[in-house]
Amino acid sequence: MRVAVDKFKGIWDTELLFQQITAGCSERWLLDSCGKGRYTVMAWEPWKQIPLWDVGGDDPMEALEEVLAHLPCVNAPKEAPPFLMGVLGWLGYELAWRWHRIGQPKPRHLPLPDGMWMVPRKVIVLDARLDEAWICVLDETDPETKLAHLSKQLLQLQGETEACQQTGEILTPVTPVITRQHYRHQIGHIKDAIARGDIYQANFTYRVQGQVMGTPWELFQVLRRTNPGAYAAYIEGEGYAILSSSPEQFVRWSGDHIETKPIKGTRPRGATPVADAKEKARLAASEKDQAELVMIVDLERNDLGQVCEIGSIRVPRLFELEPHPTVWHQVAAVEGRLKSGVKPRDIFGAIFPGGSITGAPKLRSMQVIHDMETGRRGIYTGSIGYIDPRGSAEWNIAIRTMIWAGGREANLSYHVGGGIVWDSDPDAEYEETLAKGRGMLEAIQQWSAKKVKQ
Repeated sequence: MRVAVDKFKGIWDTELLFQQITAGCSERWLLDSCGKGRYTVMAWEPWKQIPLWDVGGDDPMEALEEVLAHLPCVNAPKEAPPFLMGVLGWLGYELAWRWHRIGQPKPRHLPLPDGMWMVPRKVIVLDARLDEAWICVLDETDPETKLAHLSKQLLQLQGETEACQQTGEILTPVTPVITRQHYRHQIGHIKDAIARGDIYQANFTYRVQGQVMGTPWELFQVLRRTNPGAYAAYIEGEGYAILSSSPEQFVRWSGDHIETKPIKGTRPRGATPVADAKEKARLAASEKDQAELVMIVDLERNDLGQVCEIGSIRVPRLFELEPHPTVWHQVAAVEGRLKSGVKPRDIFGAIFPGGSITGAPKLRSMQVIHDMETGRRGIYTGSIGYIDPRGSAEWNIAIRTMIWAGGREANLSYHVGGGIVWDSDPDAEYEETLAKGRGMLEAIQQWSAKKVKQ
């Protein structure tokens, strides 16, 4: 295999470019910063694609190392984006069974694997800061010719925008699979586990689902406009699609530097500036939310400590408040310096899944919520991202994430949840889950009701 790379100056509309450049492809990926970050990655035409499973089949990390070992080297300049050609992936929460003894995996409610590695033949990376597009093509014999053809397509689409999109239809209501009463009941069991000293905190979640008709790409366009996330993603495969508007970074590493940015603490946005300021102030003053975040920061420090040099772990950010379209979030950052010789499999083995969506201590909280939750999480609270053989990677926490299972008529589902501690109020926690799901539900309703113009 050989690689060809080129760079162009200009501005492109993300939706139009992705829609046109990947037209007709059944497997296509978009790692979308939604105007909140610097880079957006488009990848399609898989060279290799490896489904991953919680138990049985190939070991996910061995498969990753095998793929990385056979990737050709990209001769890119120093100023090139952190990803040009490498491995893209989505990792479902249940892949944690590969590293942790949690319990018997629950039955699948969707006919999907637990994750996927994908090496694309074609990649476009948009750099919003410098108004540039980088193109990378992987081919057995003649990547230069394919690069020239792709470059021509790219330049033809420069400056164009998409005027509107098609609508969808909700066939059956999109509703939770559990009742508020059942939610209260399960929170009671979690608090019993806390009282026994088994855990300090657990992240309890539930599924929301319904039947819809349309296309997942059209729905994602509404989602990214109404509820943009800095770590959003759209993945379309055979018979399914993943639509994520995640605001949370799971992990990023470059060279020997690694960081994670957990979220813990949420309040709904207010309907007026005054009400919004009050919600922000409530979150800033919440000792409960601060205590939850400190627990998770300590957990993340411990996880990173398994792969970082002793004494290198720092917490440069703590209790910072971030505004999002429907909620306020409280955020921290934990960083460290990787030990020499650490590989991606070591990193994932130490930190996956993220502590902000499990609880503390991690293993015992995962066992408790496994007993409490009614089904699999799937991609929800797993991770989506990339690994570049040059030594960089970035992965999200797959929250605010929907699964489209089917063709034009499909099952559409997503999960919501939150951290439970001893002094959690079940009704307040339930309302917080509704606030977290509001952006997705509003996108579904808007997509099904009318056209959306830019």
